[in-house]
Amino acid sequence: MEKKPSQITNPLQAAPCQSVKIPTWLVLLDNVPTLMLFILGVLIINELTTAGAVVFAAYTLFSVVWFWAKICPYCHHFGTYACPCGYGAISPKFFKKRNTKSFKKVFKRNLIIVFPNWFVPILAAVYLLVKSFSNEILIYTIIFSIIGFVIIPLISKLVGCKNCEIKDDCPWMTMNKSEKQNNHLFSEI
Repeated sequence: MEKKPSQITNPLQAAPCQSVKIPTWLVLLDNVPTLMLFILGVLIINELTTAGAVVFAAYTLFSVVWFWAKICPYCHHFGTYACPCGYGAISPKFFKKRNTKSFKKVFKRNLIIVFPNWFVPILAAVYLLVKSFSNEILIYTIIFSIIGFVIIPLISKLVGCKNCEIKDDCPWMTMNKSEKQNNHLFSEI
């Protein structure tokens, strides 16, 4: 069987339109805060229940693998080093490329899998703070909130995804634009 010129023989070889290789420091910048968020989530939940902390830790791993399996194969960066979080180079080792035209729909449908990573620890923290306040949980909660709701979104928007070639088509980058456009439309009515 003859290979088409547009096919990438090595899944990690950059496609012509994505010849950028994201530097290691940027991949770390994208992933270290997320790892810290997961660890803080485990620490918070562990104050409530050790079994719950173990289940949460397993869920965080599961959600990352789910992302690799259900979102990455549809991304234009699949099989390249152009992905700011490095998943474009990892996912092809386990999963096959899919139709990139479905990326937006697939991304929106599957992104919910990561939501518990942000909200379960916050719910556990609120419960703990109300039930038996401690400075330790308060500090964990503040740091968790800053990392999860300020630092990670800022890194994505201002660094990781800022110069991405597909940002205008990416649901993550266009989420706020859609909301602003909808708000603008409603303000005119």
